[in-house]
Amino acid sequence: MFKKFNPLLKEQVLRSSTWGHHFIFLNGLLAIFIGLVYLYAAPKTDGFIPFIYLVVTWLGQLSFLAFLLFLIIFFPLTFIGSFRWYRIISTVLAIIMHVLLLVDAKLFLTIKAHLSWTVCSLMLRDLDFNTGLNFNFMYIAIFILIGLEYLFVKLSNRELYKSADRNNHFPTVVMIIVSACFIASHGIFIWADANNYEKVTNMRSLFPAHYPMTAKSFLSNHGWIDENDRKIVLSNSSFKYPLDTIAQADPVKKNNTIMIFINGMSYSDLSQDVTPNLMESKRQYTSFENHFLPYESLEDNIFAASFGLPIQYKTRFTSHDVEPVTVDYMQKLEYIIRIFSTKPSSNTQNNIAKTLGINEDRFSFKNSDAEIFENALSFIENLKPEQSYVVNINSDTLTSTELNSKQRQEKLSAIDKAFGDFIHTLNEKNLLNDAMVIITSSKANPSAVNPHATYSMSAQHVPMILMLPDNGLRGVSFFNISSHFDLVPTFAIEILGIQTPCSNYAIGNSLLKLPQRDFIISSKGASLLMILKNKVVVYRKNGKAYIDNNGQKQDTKPNLETLIRAMREINRFNG
Repeated sequence: MFKKFNPLLKEQVLRSSTWGHHFIFLNGLLAIFIGLVYLYAAPKTDGFIPFIYLVVTWLGQLSFLAFLLFLIIFFPLTFIGSFRWYRIISTVLAIIMHVLLLVDAKLFLTIKAHLSWTVCSLMLRDLDFNTGLNFNFMYIAIFILIGLEYLFVKLSNRELYKSADRNNHFPTVVMIIVSACFIASHGIFIWADANNYEKVTNMRSLFPAHYPMTAKSFLSNHGWIDENDRKIVLSNSSFKYPLDTIAQADPVKKNNTIMIFINGMSYSDLSQDVTPNLMESKRQYTSFENHFLPYESLEDNIFAASFGLPIQYKTRFTSHDVEPVTVDYMQKLEYIIRIFSTKPSSNTQNNIAKTLGINEDRFSFKNSDAEIFENALSFIENLKPEQSYVVNINSDTLTSTELNSKQRQEKLSAIDKAFGDFIHTLNEKNLLNDAMVIITSSKANPSAVNPHATYSMSAQHVPMILMLPDNGLRGVSFFNISSHFDLVPTFAIEILGIQTPCSNYAIGNSLLKLPQRDFIISSKGASLLMILKNKVVVYRKNGKAYIDNNGQKQDTKPNLETLIRAMREINRFNG
């Protein structure tokens, strides 16, 4: 015997299908409205064709996603045979889908990446929700979505009982427009891809589930590559620095700071024969064995050490006369600031002064390294006990490319002796008990630089020795990777007593609270660099990556998760 088909089931399926068409149409319009976020976050379009591609892709892709969800999920659900349950399930699913779309839009707005397993894993493990990537807006958005979906249910119910010949052409017109946009979007992209028109092909992954995200499209989305492909730039011309109000607890004891930069010295230059005093300080005090300069240029490294930020902010900060947060608080605490340096080139003095936000009358220039140490010592000795100071000693003698090996050793030995006498005198007079001394370099040994390497690790690996007040933490070596980005947080936290998390004003951490980080971010031209302990990963402007180990280059697969983390660090202070 054959079982008769239930006419009621057929009617329920038909009603559900008809209602579902209206319901998904309204949700498609809502998805297109939410998709305006992607237009806002898209890189600046230069030209008529890229603008048209952006608009037609927005209309075509988001409406196509709504249609695809209907075919895959909502249409099969009509066969459950219950019109009431179909509406309930469809409403719940629609709310969930729009929540996911809002999360994806927020992710793209903040870190230029779409929702994926990689991004979700990174969010749960690494991202700090207090510095830009928070979803507090969802508390309001979910209630708005529920209200809108309730309205869509009512409107779809009403459509079931309206006359079929009421001449409502609006849905038909909309479907024709979005279908034409979908076809036009892919047509324009095919043409652009065939003609290598990168202004269009670089926008291939602006919208969710449009094209898979690649390293090249990811870098292009952020606007890191300028039109001339010469350097990495930030995706936004505005900035917010610091991210939050700086809170400070006045230290019980105002400690002093002495920063000694022996520029042109790499870690490999240290030896018992040539630099016995530096080696003794390295053994007696706190040494950071994996300290790397982020950049090749002296001025770029000075900016990194002064602000704790990458050089992508340098031009805008100097043009807007932005001072490091530490300079502002040193002035509030009435610190006396002085810089003692060997004579620089004509432009270096002005550039350093502008970078540090310090008046040029606080600079003192001498011809020899012995003189700058003697001058700094005389300045410290003549201060009153209640006066707090920050002294910066810069030696540029070793940065000369004209020195041969023997001359370099003689110069380095002379600097080491001047340094040793300086520290010995301060110790004898008990002037180190209330001072933190930082000894490092802001420029690699020019003769040690490998011209075939994108980043010469052996040369850029420089000493970092820290002497703490009251003889704290002596005879200790740290092997976590560190850089000049960590100097500002160290000074701000350990000396100035700034309590605001350092992520609000720098991308580094205090040297005394170094995390087990995987890499240090840097850049060179149009390449993004991830500096590890024994190698550097280079992301080129075409999105491809390779490992550079002191000139030994090996292709590697781009890691999107690493790019997301690096991008978020570099763009953290974008306004």
